[in-house]
Amino acid sequence: MAALAPAILVLALVGPALDAVDDGCVTTPTGIDCTAGGTTTTTVTIPGGTSLPLRWLRVGWHPDAGDCWYWATTPPGLDSWDSANDHEIILTRWALPHCPGTVTTGPGSVEIHSRAWQVFRAFPLAAPAPHLAPDEAGITGLATILTAAAPSRLVHNERLPDGSTLKVTATVASVVIDWGDETPVFGRSPGSATRGVEHIYSIKTCPPAYRETHPAGHRCHPTLTDYPIVVTFHWFGAYSLRGEYTTLGTIERTTIVPYDVDEVIGVPSS
Repeated sequence: MAALAPAILVLALVGPALDAVDDGCVTTPTGIDCTAGGTTTTTVTIPGGTSLPLRWLRVGWHPDAGDCWYWATTPPGLDSWDSANDHEIILTRWALPHCPGTVTTGPGSVEIHSRAWQVFRAFPLAAPAPHLAPDEAGITGLATILTAAAPSRLVHNERLPDGSTLKVTATVASVVIDWGDETPVFGRSPGSATRGVEHIYSIKTCPPAYRETHPAGHRCHPTLTDYPIVVTFHWFGAYSLRGEYTTLGTIERTTIVPYDVDEVIGVPSS
């Protein structure tokens, strides 16, 4: 657990307090237990009537706490019945907050929420693949049309030990387009981006040499050679257990496209 290195350094300064823990003590969900046998009797009831001890310390993720720890009835995790894990368990509980919620297999529980978030993060969440028309360069005063087809919804179904099914989904909830010219940024529905979104540029972009030496250089954008068009998919995650959906949050995927904009000027014929 390399991320906990700062905690190790700090705890080294308070080493005597840790030395007070006897070899026969174990870390339990309620603290350090030095009673005879060094075991914990804390249990959680699993659907189906089976009672198991809260024995394994896991590091999960919760939308209100971020990375956090919680007790689980089954591995993986740090086995609190093995005294060799005491030091790492203490460090983990010192460095991270306790996950909100309960350790059950019901909707909204820390175990299920953490597993669903792991699946959501593991999904191949595609970034936008925008197409621009005109594609090589835009023209001031004329509409540039951007299309970005939204990917299909992603679904993962997983059978849990109690026989229930965990369903995790990911859907593009919105498309955000920043045209790069300091005009307001707007979120769009996936459907609008698939059909095409229009934008009109008022100032052309130019290479530095053109901007500085050409007679029409003053008509260029003062700094940009291309407009950086930023297109972002907001992937929305959720999971269900026995039909009840719980929100996981959003993950962004972004693509940046440099886009040159020219101008067309009418010249009177002689």
